Amino acid sequence: MKRNKLGGVNFFREIRRDRAKYSWNFIDSKIGTFTQQNGAIEGIENLKTPTRLFLLPYASFYTYANADQKTYGELKGGLDIKYGINDAFTLDAMLIPDFGQTKYDDRILNLTPFEQKFNENRSFFTEGTDLFSKGNLFYSRRIGGAPSYYPETDANEEIIENPASTDLYNATKISGRTKGGLGIGYLNAVTKKTYATIKNTDTQETTAVLVEPLTNYNIIVFDQRFHKNSSLSFINTNVTRNGSFRDGNVSALVWDLNTAKNTYNLAGNFEYSYVNDIEDKKDGINTTLDFSETSGKFRYSIAADMVTKDFDNNDLGINFETNYYSMYGNTSYRILNPTKIFNSFNTNINGFTRFQKETGKVQGNQINLNVNSTTKKNHYIGFGLQYRPMENYNYYEPRVEGRYSIDPTRFGGWFSASSNYNNKFAFDINPYFAVLNEPGRNSVGIDFGPRYRFNDHLALNYNFSFFEQNNNKGYVDRSSENKNLPPNTIIYANRDIVTYTNTLNGKYSLNSRMNFDISARYYWSYTENKNFLQLEDNGRLSDYNGYTENKNQNLISWNLDVSYNWWFAPGSQLTLLYRSNAAKYDNLITKDFGNNYTGLLNNEDLSHVLSISVRYFIDYNQVKNVFYKS
Repeated sequence: MKRNKLGGVNFFREIRRDRAKYSWNFIDSKIGTFTQQNGAIEGIENLKTPTRLFLLPYASFYTYANADQKTYGELKGGLDIKYGINDAFTLDAMLIPDFGQTKYDDRILNLTPFEQKFNENRSFFTEGTDLFSKGNLFYSRRIGGAPSYYPETDANEEIIENPASTDLYNATKISGRTKGGLGIGYLNAVTKKTYATIKNTDTQETTAVLVEPLTNYNIIVFDQRFHKNSSLSFINTNVTRNGSFRDGNVSALVWDLNTAKNTYNLAGNFEYSYVNDIEDKKDGINTTLDFSETSGKFRYSIAADMVTKDFDNNDLGINFETNYYSMYGNTSYRILNPTKIFNSFNTNINGFTRFQKETGKVQGNQINLNVNSTTKKNHYIGFGLQYRPMENYNYYEPRVEGRYSIDPTRFGGWFSASSNYNNKFAFDINPYFAVLNEPGRNSVGIDFGPRYRFNDHLALNYNFSFFEQNNNKGYVDRSSENKNLPPNTIIYANRDIVTYTNTLNGKYSLNSRMNFDISARYYWSYTENKNFLQLEDNGRLSDYNGYTENKNQNLISWNLDVSYNWWFAPGSQLTLLYRSNAAKYDNLITKDFGNNYTGLLNNEDLSHVLSISVRYFIDYNQVKNVFYKS
């Protein structure tokens, strides 16, 4: 009997308490490309595929309360659809999405010249999106994220409302792979117009200002697999905004080529971006090439990349640094089978050097040594050292094109230990430090996380993080923003930065279908400026005594989610969520941890949300059978 191979499949199970991963089909640890070591699907014939149509209607009711407005309610509803176009392709669609019960963002006091990158917590953008991650061009938080434009105001105007996000009309994605190995992905989303409200302080009149027009986000991916273990992909992302607003388009070719025995790999990409920002048009290139040995105990890789000045994929992706070229190198050693001491052990040395593309100045450089191991008792132990042997020319911190400041050489290290999660009590600890080649400039931090499993129903995880930077040097002001400064003046501060983060996560399971979850985070970070400095044209800093403005920064935030979840039917869920949050940002620093915490938890600062959401899973085949029997 002839057996036709239809494809490959593998099943994985991770048991964290044992720090072990199990696979249905054997994976040879001598070969790095485990994704190509799947089991063969053979002998499946004459199957009649039923209609794959699933509907998930939902309704949610929210009650909002805070000190600034009366308590009010809001009713929302929508529909998710999943449809099997054929055996290989699936359509997912959201109509009038509701993300009100999505986990809160862990916001920080961001002192960098770049935006903060957030994790994606919306299931539509995390499930079945592997194809869309090709080339790292897709940052899903752009869809429904903050408006693209900030409203301009006159001296007699103030912004009284500026939405932090945009609402979606709908989102659709289609993905799958043909029998010939061609993967196709298509994603499209449309967001609504978003307005900010500006008040004239003389007349008290308010005006709505458009900060985000009707916008269409689109991604298409073609990923061809060949020779069982190699692939070539084409990706295009496009953002089109209605009217005279910025549009962006990025295309990329991505390759991942492996030898027949999975011993060597050649990977890379070539990306081209085009941005039409009203009258300002620009295009740019981002390209990478990486060659590596991927088998055996000893492995190595070498790589290079180059990004031109005007490369910009930030309409639907995220990219911080441009206008550079880099070289990378890595060598590693690992054990392939457990020994008398270790279940696993690997060590690697890697380094890179980055040059500013136009001037050739060193923009970044570092050498790292890392050791990671798991003992026979399933305890993890690791440590590392980092060394920056050359000064960096930082072209981003000054916030002015063509200007740079010089970061000194640096030496640092870290240690990490994690006890066996199979024990009722376990912990993670990670101290780290860095010393820079400037008087008194250093940093030290520690992450400590005990966890306790009371029984099979209740478990709690707590994490405390402390980070302190002494005599850090960073941007605070410039003449283009402050008319009191002389022309072409950039002000830095010599400052101390301290950050505390406390998080608590817990789960209590009543049974297999009901559980309570708690997630809490208290964050406090402040920046205390000790004296001010002027950035010279050569990148060095000199004392600046004429600056008297208060540029200290102090951020305290609190988030709490308590939820009850009941899976009352297959695929159907009822969720009751209570959420409270508060944030306080100012220039006044009070170094009292307890008072800062309790002072934030009052009726004036806290906002409360109580919501209930019901989602019901409908399988077309079950509904059809009910009517058929009737």
